[in-house]
Amino acid sequence: MYETARGVIKNLGYMVDNHGFVPNGGRVYYLTRSQPPLLIPMAYEYYMSTGDLEFVMDILPTLEKEYEFWVKHRQGWFKDKEGVAQFPYYQYKAKLKVPRPESYREDFELAEHLETQEQKIRMWSEVASAAETGWDFSTRWFSQTGDEKHRMDSIRTWSIIPVDLNAFMCANARILASLYEIAGDFQKVKIFEKRYAWAKREMRELHWNETDGIWYDYDVERKTHSHQYYVSNAVPLYAKCYDEDDVAPHRVHQYLEREGVLKYKKGLPTSLAMGSSQQWDKENAWPPMIHMVIEGFRTTGDLKLMKVAETMATSWLTGTYQSFIRTHAMFEKYNVTPHTEETSGGGGGEYEVQTGFGWTNGVILDLLDKYGDQFASNPAISTIKSLQNTLVLVVVLYILS
Repeated sequence: MYETARGVIKNLGYMVDNHGFVPNGGRVYYLTRSQPPLLIPMAYEYYMSTGDLEFVMDILPTLEKEYEFWVKHRQGWFKDKEGVAQFPYYQYKAKLKVPRPESYREDFELAEHLETQEQKIRMWSEVASAAETGWDFSTRWFSQTGDEKHRMDSIRTWSIIPVDLNAFMCANARILASLYEIAGDFQKVKIFEKRYAWAKREMRELHWNETDGIWYDYDVERKTHSHQYYVSNAVPLYAKCYDEDDVAPHRVHQYLEREGVLKYKKGLPTSLAMGSSQQWDKENAWPPMIHMVIEGFRTTGDLKLMKVAETMATSWLTGTYQSFIRTHAMFEKYNVTPHTEETSGGGGGEYEVQTGFGWTNGVILDLLDKYGDQFASNPAISTIKSLQNTLVLVVVLYILS
């Protein structure tokens, strides 16, 4: 589906050319906030799959324009004790003077108890910023302590430096440096190599926790790590934003084992905030995050960790396939609680679990491509090979209908 992929990238590039960034959705009222910055790796993956250098060179200025949006509007600087800037970091920091149009009543009521308009605007901006993360909503953005713990009205997105966002920006700098090297623009290569070096330093000094062997979100107000498990903690493995050695990936695996999340055989829970009613928490597992963790371990080249990736991939394929056979649907997220045998659609949040589903199907097809051969020798999932044909049949029937 190379032409489809190219068309998607062109559409998103059109938005960047006209608005400076990829909006949170294709509607006018989303022009106040971005999507997470994943257009650059999308274009790079397309290039690596097709070798279509002409297209990537044509869109390269657009890719840089999206990167610059984050530099101009979402960047801060970490300073030493003397106040000297050391390296940049990035935050989700949308600004909104009114409740979100798509959830106007909910946001209006959320801020109703606040006394001043300034306080309400800050609340609405914090909520819009959490929507910008893609993780709308999660205890990740709420207070982690005191009476306010895990309450929506304690939302403080602006206080968090997210580990996954900074990992994405790190990967973006590395990719742009590589693409400009191909283009022969060595002045730009130097700029983005410097950006990449800064980003790796940011990941190492601001997010990496040597004691726990993992990256954490950083709280700029409290000047400390969050020290909470979220599946996003492992994203720097996927982004390759660390000094590539044999140590860090193994320590991440050990961290996941120690936190107990690998006992969830059907997929990784998003968090361990089991009292949360939000959808980006607890037993909900989201296909893009599962895929990033699998890819992070797979691409280490370490045989043990590649086996971990294979186990996670085949388990995810099995659970989602069994759910598909039972429900005749693919879901945007899945409940992977270890206390039940069957995988089911996830829950929580502002709406019912959606069926479809683009990223779910994309992850399935990629995992089938990479791990399909492993199914033949596993009796428990001997029927999984029919999934690819089933998906194709579903698509055909949908088109015909």
